[in-house]
Amino acid sequence: MAATTAESLFTMSDGLKVYTQTWKTTLEKPLAYAFFLHGFSDHCNAYYSFFPNLAARGIEVFSFDQRGWGRTCATKAQRGLTGPNSQILQDIDELLIPRLTLAESQNVPTFLMGHSNGGGIALWYAIYGTHRDRFAGVVAQSPLIALHPHIKPWFTTVAAGKIAAKFFPNQQLLNKLDPKVMSRDKEVCRNFDEDELCHDTGTLTQLADMLGRGKSLQKEEVYAKYNPDIPLLVAHGSGDMCTSYDASKEFVEKANIKDKTFKSYDGWYHKLHAEPGNDRLQFANDIADWILQRASTAPGPSTSAVGAKL
Repeated sequence: MAATTAESLFTMSDGLKVYTQTWKTTLEKPLAYAFFLHGFSDHCNAYYSFFPNLAARGIEVFSFDQRGWGRTCATKAQRGLTGPNSQILQDIDELLIPRLTLAESQNVPTFLMGHSNGGGIALWYAIYGTHRDRFAGVVAQSPLIALHPHIKPWFTTVAAGKIAAKFFPNQQLLNKLDPKVMSRDKEVCRNFDEDELCHDTGTLTQLADMLGRGKSLQKEEVYAKYNPDIPLLVAHGSGDMCTSYDASKEFVEKANIKDKTFKSYDGWYHKLHAEPGNDRLQFANDIADWILQRASTAPGPSTSAVGAKL
């Protein structure tokens, strides 16, 4: 199965034009839909062959450049202006509703996915989002639940700015991520370092809320609110030096979910979708296998989800 793409601008209720991209299958009807959230200092077109590979397996992927990032960020003054958690949840709602409506009219299940900070947001939405119970599953890749000790000084700097965020919420702060720890593929690291859309700039509110979400996800009273009937897959590389492998594993172990999986990748770095050689294809097939298995058993779908491996 081949894949095609379709980009567009979605006008939010406050007038902001959000850049979106969809990776479509050639099937008359997808086997599953995926709604994907990118990470900090990232954008939806920086995921290499991951989305095309999912689409080739029959999974249509929708993603967008979040407020303050990528092509949605038109000026330097807008960098990192994601707004507070409530704004992020509202943005997801606005972009999600038409896609859920379409998917449900076709009896096709929808899966929520996210990478890094986007993985943390996906878990957060699965707990607090308006439409959290309408997903057939959640996939969090290298989620930001806690930072790796490798970047603890960065954490200290941001934590110190938490109080300042109350007085200067939109104050921008440059937090340069180390490109060398993104992937074991040096070209991927170089691309990340040279990508102007990966601007490494947050605001005091964005940075404080990002870390605050992760800290909350470590609390029993928060992860206990996750719907136990919604399947969860958390994938993490043991060599990740950005987000904490141990925190991801602990979240899955402690969460009371009927169908939960912690998928470990020995020695892999932060961008599991962009690891070298055949690894990125293996990762895409692992995610597709997990989604399609649950798509075939989710309530409602009339299509058998069997997408052939690549």
